[in-house]
Amino acid sequence: MNQIVRGMYLRPGNLWKDYHVLRKETRNTNGYKVDGKWIDTGELIKGVLAEASTADSERTKHMWDQDQHSLTHTMAVRGRADVLKGYMLSNGEKGYLVLVNDNVGALGMAGLLYLEERNDLK
Repeated sequence: MNQIVRGMYLRPGNLWKDYHVLRKETRNTNGYKVDGKWIDTGELIKGVLAEASTADSERTKHMWDQDQHSLTHTMAVRGRADVLKGYMLSNGEKGYLVLVNDNVGALGMAGLLYLEERNDLK
């Protein structure tokens, strides 16, 4: 069941997977923003998901201006991922809230998404 891709060893489950992009429906009620339910945008993102290590947490804590934050996973994507902070990625069984979309090198060749695993937002 194990695969070797261009000299790299991949375990089952550590491959590229598709994630649906969801965003919050918002409306204006008496001049106030009111959040509604999650809407599927119809977009798919293909990426490799990995748990965030403490080194990732230390490296990225300047993004949140706080010592502790809710970073639980990182995702590497090919190309440019057009998602914003607050969007959710779902693959059916789990949901991940987008914290930061980092366009590595600003070339659009690859990207890193910093995510928080959420099971209360589905």
